[in-house]
Amino acid sequence: MPHHFSPQVTGNTSNTAAGSAVQKAEDIVASMLAKGFVLGKDAVGKAKSFDEKHQLTSTASSKVASLDQKIGLSEKIGMGTTLVNDKMREVDQKFQVSEKTKTAFAAAEQTVSNAGSAIMKNRYILTGASWVTGAFNRVAKTAGEVGEKTKEKVAAEESGRHAAEGYSQIHDPSSPKAASG
Repeated sequence: MPHHFSPQVTGNTSNTAAGSAVQKAEDIVASMLAKGFVLGKDAVGKAKSFDEKHQLTSTASSKVASLDQKIGLSEKIGMGTTLVNDKMREVDQKFQVSEKTKTAFAAAEQTVSNAGSAIMKNRYILTGASWVTGAFNRVAKTAGEVGEKTKEKVAAEESGRHAAEGYSQIHDPSSPKAASG
């Protein structure tokens, strides 16, 4: 077990118990995520295989392309987009919307910056912000640890599946490996 997963030993049994509970929770979550990932990966593989066998995607794509060619939808949408963009540019130049918006955002940004500086000078707010940052960092660290455990469990789950599939192919009388062996 990596040392960063082990609970801290400080002589306090409740701290050790809490660390052990967190470790067990991380392990359970990682196992659930790994199994879900493997199941999802298998489902996507089977769906892809089904699609390739029945050519659903390629048939649908060719039908859409044929329909588009018949009615010229892509061309009409392109012309409409160009027309709308030209009108927007014309309105913007006439009323200077972009320039006024940039100026308003700059003023708002300056006001927020000034307010933020004043707020952060308050020691109670600074202490609270530091606590929230620390809590967020601890949660992020735990999430990273769960992610690492999940990767390990996915690899173990997949290698276990591949080993099981190899075993079933060797003992399946209809498999080519069994026939040659």
